[in-house]
Amino acid sequence: MPNQYKRQTADIRGKWTEEQLKNAINAVRNNMSVHAGAAAFEIPRKTLERRIRTNNDEKGVMGPCCMVGRDNEQRLVQHIKKMQQHGFPLTIDDVRRMAYQFAAQLGIKHRFNSTTENAGYDWLKLYLARNNDIS
Repeated sequence: MPNQYKRQTADIRGKWTEEQLKNAINAVRNNMSVHAGAAAFEIPRKTLERRIRTNNDEKGVMGPCCMVGRDNEQRLVQHIKKMQQHGFPLTIDDVRRMAYQFAAQLGIKHRFNSTTENAGYDWLKLYLARNNDIS
């Protein structure tokens, strides 16, 4: 069974909103200390520091990102759909092999199996769960 990310401390992490984050970043940029801004807007201090450093003010999805990236996964979905429309439906092994080749050609750091040149079965299950418009 694939390892699906499940947040263990749901009561603690991610309680803040994107609006609180934007207000905290603006307050820190207007000469408020990071410690005071984190306390005032109820955002963890390290989260606020990291978001200011990376210039990221969107909440997004918590947890690890997909291995090849969201944009690249959408490109892969579009390619699978295009192949299907042209009369070449792909099998599970075809998708796993194509994902490996896709990551290798783009130079994306991945943990796919280099000896068999396939993406893992667990990756495939999570990929299909994230992109339920393909089957």
